[in-house]
Amino acid sequence: MPEDLGFGYRREKSSSKRRRPEDSYPVSGKRSRKQNGKLILLIQLIATALFLASAVYLGMIPWLYLGAVAIVLLILVLLVYRMQNGFRKKRFLGALLGLLISAVLLVAAFYMFEVRSALNDITDGNEAPELSEAAAGVNVSEDPFSVYISGIDVYGDITQQSRSDVNIIATVNPKTKQILLVTTPRDYYVPIPGVSEGYPDKLTHAGTYGIATSMATLEELYDVDIPFYVRVNFTSLIEMVDTLGGIDVESDIAFTTGEESGLVVEVKEGTNHFNGQEALAFCRERHALAEGDNQRGKNQQAVIEAMLKKAMSPSILIKGPRLIDQVSGNTETNMSTSQLQELVRVQLAGMNGWDVVSVAAEGTSSTEYCYSYSGGPLSVIVPDDSSVASIQEKINAVEAGETVSE
Repeated sequence: MPEDLGFGYRREKSSSKRRRPEDSYPVSGKRSRKQNGKLILLIQLIATALFLASAVYLGMIPWLYLGAVAIVLLILVLLVYRMQNGFRKKRFLGALLGLLISAVLLVAAFYMFEVRSALNDITDGNEAPELSEAAAGVNVSEDPFSVYISGIDVYGDITQQSRSDVNIIATVNPKTKQILLVTTPRDYYVPIPGVSEGYPDKLTHAGTYGIATSMATLEELYDVDIPFYVRVNFTSLIEMVDTLGGIDVESDIAFTTGEESGLVVEVKEGTNHFNGQEALAFCRERHALAEGDNQRGKNQQAVIEAMLKKAMSPSILIKGPRLIDQVSGNTETNMSTSQLQELVRVQLAGMNGWDVVSVAAEGTSSTEYCYSYSGGPLSVIVPDDSSVASIQEKINAVEAGETVSE
């Protein structure tokens, strides 16, 4: 009702509600802004769904972590929804936040999809399907198992048949969190099953007959079942170390690598920080070492141990997917995709340290005729029976859940 001011004057009463500036905007403008807000919210919901679906497809993130991430993403969706129903400035910030979150989630989803594809590349196309069948029944999160780590002396394509310069058996007990690394010198003088007709040959020559032959040779030597293998070459070693951000390697002695190792590196006694090229040179050098191939085997073991320690640190949460992506073209294994996923999940879920113990097979240097070479006798290492027996005992102990030491 108008207020009577006297003398014929009246004043309209003002409404008690204050008008928001946007209340005076045309109805069509309000409707357009609401539609834009709904569109941005829809984009964020789709991006969130794609991110979570990609994380499940990747299969490496523990369910506990994934559940926590899902809750955080839901809170962000609700936050953007509330901001879209606020004042003009809030709506603008909400739209900006929603688009930013969506962009990050879509990029992360695409990256996880690429990593899963790279993981499939590593586990596909194994040259020995029967090995994959033998390994299929191993529960890598519960059962002890052994992995043959073979390093072939070439760059580039991992499918090439070549000599195996690195011959390491990693016996893993996931329950006791212990890993035993057993290094066997490349020149170890042993029979090659199915090839040498009982005559001894260099272990490295077994690699030219295929990964299955190298595994059979070591299985016979140590009387152990080796269901899995991982084969790397020069290229993949360089890429793995560089992706990890370099590694800290312990050296028993000081020496300088020669040019034939690929790079001249001044190695000091104690801790050395190596990039990929330096780590490769450290692994390959033997002419500058008084113990020759025996010491080279220990050096290779030190690099593997340093890589394991770096890979099992919390930084693997960030570097793990990139590591898989980087080495997918130059690494080969008969582990299934699900087994690799389970190994990563177990490590991420626990983040507990592993006890890594390293031992090396010993022997006596000699010059002997080898089955695979008819040009004359070659430098070899004749196995020390007591050393081989000691390694057999340690492998059995780790598998039985006992603690072993070097």
